[in-house]
Amino acid sequence: MAAHYNASFTLMAATQADLTLAGRVARSLRKQSCAVELREQALGRDSLGCDALISHTSAERLGRLFDELGLQTAGQGRGMVLIHPEPEAAHYALALRRGLGDVIAWPGELDSWCRQHSQRHGSEAAGNSALLGQSIAMRQLRQRVQRIAAYDSTVLLSGETGTGKECVANAIHAASPRRGQPMISINCAALPDLLVESELFGYERGAFTGAHSSQAGKFAAAEGGTLFLDEIGDMPLCAQAKILRVIENQEYFRLGSTRAQHSNVRLIAATHQPLDELCRQGRFRLDLYYRLNVAPIELPSLRERAEDIGLLAEQFLRESCQRIGRPLKLGAEASQALLDYHWPGNVRELRNAIELAAINCERQQIGLSDLPPQLMRWASSRPQAQDELSQLSSLLIDTQWNKSEVARTLNWSRMKLYRKLKFYGLDTPKR
Repeated sequence: MAAHYNASFTLMAATQADLTLAGRVARSLRKQSCAVELREQALGRDSLGCDALISHTSAERLGRLFDELGLQTAGQGRGMVLIHPEPEAAHYALALRRGLGDVIAWPGELDSWCRQHSQRHGSEAAGNSALLGQSIAMRQLRQRVQRIAAYDSTVLLSGETGTGKECVANAIHAASPRRGQPMISINCAALPDLLVESELFGYERGAFTGAHSSQAGKFAAAEGGTLFLDEIGDMPLCAQAKILRVIENQEYFRLGSTRAQHSNVRLIAATHQPLDELCRQGRFRLDLYYRLNVAPIELPSLRERAEDIGLLAEQFLRESCQRIGRPLKLGAEASQALLDYHWPGNVRELRNAIELAAINCERQQIGLSDLPPQLMRWASSRPQAQDELSQLSSLLIDTQWNKSEVARTLNWSRMKLYRKLKFYGLDTPKR
């Protein structure tokens, strides 16, 4: 009997000739209840975030391929493994030279690797969702993230709320030369104006009422690594001026101190607001905007990558099933509702919707009635839903609410009829 793991894998073939083998590996993992994304293109600069490289080619040819693509470190520090049907000593040597996590013999060692990966990375699935997807938009995003990660330039992430800006910031840090150093985050919108500077730069004893001892700030905590400034559009102007000084001079002052502190930190900023418009309104410094916007990344909304909804929903459902301790599947109607919905809250809203549906579901299959109210309202407003509601209402009137007859006429089970009645808010009339 096959083992079952609530894990997520992203696979990539080394060459076009390896796609068939990669497909076989993907099918084996899916049989073990794993969520699998198999990238259709062969190895390239889009390797960021891949868990496994699949190949049956020689180590010498793989090494040449890495060189041709300019992938000096194939694993990019993310533990990507090589899955090979007949690995030789040269493959293990190649893995060491190129930063690959391991070499897995196919098929004998696949189950062991799957179990280890599930235990090691199960808690990281949430972060990976920002880079999960087969859409053109996501392929382009992964390529840009990998390209920018190699340099130390300041990055400005923009996009709608819930698109995964912090997850992308983490991915950039994890693939960068600073990956062994701290990654520190601060939400500029969550702090009162008076606390932003003390949180960022720290303070000396007596700098303000209540400062009974000296305290280091986020810049000190991130020294040598990366500092992520989320919602930077909400940062007060006085703090913006000091951030600009850090970028230009690589130094800052703690509150209450006249001694400059050196700073060796890479800055990644994020916003869902149009900073250029805030500059015109005088709410954001234009010089800081130019300094931050060195390497811009625009994150696509979920509407722009609708073909990824199914893959993301599958991954989020597996995570929810692991938490609640029972297996669930998405029903056809619920799946269609997820695809039809406009997702103003993007990936975050999708994750929350799946989690709520898993909690609500009392069966083994998630139905429309298990989804959050906003999805049910959206689904019920669609033309096909209006037609179904009209037909159901007419049958109920014609049969004087004889549910058995209505179910037979529509070729529905009684349970499906009850779910539809609940979904459309149709109550049995009181006699």
